[in-house]
Amino acid sequence: MNSPSSVVTGGVTVTAATLVPLVQWALGGFPHPIPPDVPYLIAAGLVTGAHAAYNLLAARAAGKSTEVPKP
Repeated sequence: MNSPSSVVTGGVTVTAATLVPLVQWALGGFPHPIPPDVPYLIAAGLVTGAHAAYNLLAARAAGKSTEVPKP
């Protein structure tokens, strides 16, 4: 049984409801103060990126192909 990708599971944690304050802040021209949810979004992006990089390196070290087979 294949385990789900950490990028997928990490991406699921960032929901549309969490993105709303960031989008509103950006549409307002990035005024101060920063919405309280923005640091959490940045942290989630960093963790998801780290998981993706680790999975890519682990797959290459194991000799697996990271490409999706074409039908």
